Amino acid sequence: MANRGRPNKNGVKEAWTILRRVLVLRAYDRARARGEKRSAAITDAVSAVRSRLPKMRISETEVKRILAFEARNGERAWTIFPRIVRGPELDLWFDNLKWIAEVSPLKLGVPHLPNYSVKPRQLGIFNIQVGPGRRYPRHNAKS
Repeated sequence: MANRGRPNKNGVKEAWTILRRVLVLRAYDRARARGEKRSAAITDAVSAVRSRLPKMRISETEVKRILAFEARNGERAWTIFPRIVRGPELDLWFDNLKWIAEVSPLKLGVPHLPNYSVKPRQLGIFNIQVGPGRRYPRHNAKS
């Protein structure tokens, strides 16, 4: 007889959850930087993910889970920096992606890369840094 309940994954997450986490944190940070309240920023994060990737599962509860992963006291948090890659660094990115897709014995689940007859001039990437968390103090807090 099989074990009851969900199978144990031992903390392993699927790779697409990292992309969802990056999109949520980026959208939430941008909304809070505009001065939105927490609930409005959560709603903005859900709509940003749904508009960018309509088939990806997301809800306000999942956004709250992603935000709860960061420490309450702000010791550790993911900081997302979008940037544009050009020139020789772009060639390095494409060489690495091609190597991962062709040579990887682990089959890491890298989607097939488009066959570029001409490579794009730039590539948008996200840098992820782990460091102290952001603080969003209340506007009416005691100083």
